[in-house]
Amino acid sequence: MGHQQNTSKNKKEFSEKNNKIIELEKEVELGLWIQVLGQIIEIKGLSGLLHLENDSDITGEQQILTGVWIKTIGQILEALSVSSQIRETDIIKIRQEQKVAITGDLLASIGAAYEAIGGIRVLEEERVKTPRIIP
Repeated sequence: MGHQQNTSKNKKEFSEKNNKIIELEKEVELGLWIQVLGQIIEIKGLSGLLHLENDSDITGEQQILTGVWIKTIGQILEALSVSSQIRETDIIKIRQEQKVAITGDLLASIGAAYEAIGGIRVLEEERVKTPRIIP
């Protein structure tokens, strides 16, 4: 009888742990999609600002926007992949989706680096344009 109680207790603990894992995976999924939404809003704003820019030398700003686009594509890939993984039961398909998620992470990182380099370029462009007035 003791063995049967242990087995029942272990099944209950496993079930509770499994339910908690599913709940946390869904939180991760939601967080990823919120990031995607934020990126899309950022792209819309940056695109509008770039469109209104009267300056002829907007290389840095264009590079920032390109970096944000690359980052967004990576985040979309990751979010889609994680959503698929949560609903998938076939281990081979899960592994394939994990590879897609890693590719998305890589793209997001490359985009962030490209965006940062664009930001540095903008600072350099502004430094050159702004004359220093010495009191």
